[in-house]
Amino acid sequence: MGGDDLDRRRRLRVSRGGPPPPADTAYLLPLAGAEHRCTPDGRCTIWRTTDAGASWSPLTNGLPPADAHLTVLRDAFTTDGDEPAGLYFGTRSGEVYGSADDGDSWQLLAAHLPPVLSVRAAPIS
Repeated sequence: MGGDDLDRRRRLRVSRGGPPPPADTAYLLPLAGAEHRCTPDGRCTIWRTTDAGASWSPLTNGLPPADAHLTVLRDAFTTDGDEPAGLYFGTRSGEVYGSADDGDSWQLLAAHLPPVLSVRAAPIS
């Protein structure tokens, strides 16, 4: 993954909801499938790099481990720009997940919503 790819992914994956993460940090939530894009193999995994893409770590603590065929649109994954970063994403099936510790652990914040197309966040002081 080159620097241009990393910059583009950072803009896409941590979209417009807050300041971008530190320069070498990016988050990805991969989707698979040509027609019904959803989390690969029904497992929800957020990936984080802190070294500009040289290595990636899976972040799954608190996320559904199986049968989670989720679709997350690019505007539905954001950060609050705080330190450590609060990360949030919403799904087309109406769930919102959040992490207050840079993605190390996740919680289901809301369920049974209409499709979540966009998520915005800001730190509360």
